[in-house]
Amino acid sequence: MNNLTEQLNQCFWDNFIGVNPDAARLQYQVKTGVETARKLLAVEAEAMQQRLAGQQARQQFIEFAQAHMHDQVADELFQRLGNISLVSASIFDLGEPYHQVLDQLAHKAVTINQLDPLISQVDWLKEDLLKLVNQPQYRNRTASGAMVKDVKTALRFLGVESLQLIVPVYGMRRCLPHATDPFVGFKTRLWDYALACGIAARRLAEDSAELPYAAFCIGLFQPLGHIVVTRNYLRTYQQIKQQELLKAREERNNQLTDALDGLEPDASFLSNSLLEFADILSADITSRWSLHHLALCQTLDQLAEGIGFTGISPLGRIVQQAQVYVQWQQLKAAGKVSPEQTSGWFAAVKLSDEQVNTLAKTNLKRLSIDL
Repeated sequence: MNNLTEQLNQCFWDNFIGVNPDAARLQYQVKTGVETARKLLAVEAEAMQQRLAGQQARQQFIEFAQAHMHDQVADELFQRLGNISLVSASIFDLGEPYHQVLDQLAHKAVTINQLDPLISQVDWLKEDLLKLVNQPQYRNRTASGAMVKDVKTALRFLGVESLQLIVPVYGMRRCLPHATDPFVGFKTRLWDYALACGIAARRLAEDSAELPYAAFCIGLFQPLGHIVVTRNYLRTYQQIKQQELLKAREERNNQLTDALDGLEPDASFLSNSLLEFADILSADITSRWSLHHLALCQTLDQLAEGIGFTGISPLGRIVQQAQVYVQWQQLKAAGKVSPEQTSGWFAAVKLSDEQVNTLAKTNLKRLSIDL
């Protein structure tokens, strides 16, 4: 990944999360040696407070408390994200049969008869598919207009082509975090981003020798790591904050208690953590899915390594082009990317004018499924 691409990728995630460009960034850093055990000691905070006075002092004291607390958050978060079992457990367990369905859908000659026994083992997916075919607009598909209760009948209504869109989408949607306070709207924006990347990659793949289904899955599931990092950061932050509040109250340090009480998770720290870990975790999580036909984790692994556009597979290039286009579109709407940066960014991933025009005519917000 070249410098411009890295810079604009960071700009995208900063804008996505809502980082204040004028505020000092809290860098993600793991302390080593003695510093690893460093705590937000009330005496240290009190000493600083005595050196300062007034409103400015209060603000500096709050920033001091936040920075010290994030020393501990960084250490704990690093430990958590290094444990792949813990990481995998922090998102919805889609189940082994679901992974097999994803894999089967990568076969060009896959049939409903092959998919039915696998999908029948995934209760949540079966339920979602039956809900879909029983929506009022589809009820006239049966002669009597009766409710469809058999999943095999539902699968026949849908067809393999539609299932290649629906099955990955329903899986990714299940993995989304329930709450991301104080980052309001994060879940919705992440879903929109994942879907747009998937649709864009699929459309580009249609004009190539690559399998559109594979491109769609890679673009769609690539933000799995972002879900994991966000969820684990928010949990870790709240736990550390509660510990520090408890200590401050026990020591009857009202000023420190007030400062800690008003603190919230930091946007710049989350953005830096996403850039540090998210791509690697997307590859690590999907590597445990044991896919044999769908080149999901292999491609995500290449994207995570940052080896550059020319060093990755054709499928990886398509996904990277899709991501750049989607990120550019959002930065352009926010007025945060110049024409010169755009030219350099597109050139770095060899995104041609023809491809840009194709994507500009593609609806990246909705799946076009004809049942």
